[in-house]
Amino acid sequence: MSVVVKDNEPIDAAWRRFMRELINNGVLDEMKERTYFRKPSEIKGEIRRQFKKRKKRHNRAVRRSKSKLSS
Repeated sequence: MSVVVKDNEPIDAAWRRFMRELINNGVLDEMKERTYFRKPSEIKGEIRRQFKKRKKRHNRAVRRSKSKLSS
């Protein structure tokens, strides 16, 4: 991956473009994942917790909408 620095372009602008490219391609996310080893059971547990959180939020929204309809 490379970014060509244009004439009269500040290095900060080129750096921002480079970082944006890294983010868009998912390189930074991959790097963060690989900084340390996580056991598969930890990953599965995190996925379960996220699912429970989404389910709880969904159920709360459904209950609120039902209570508004019955009023």
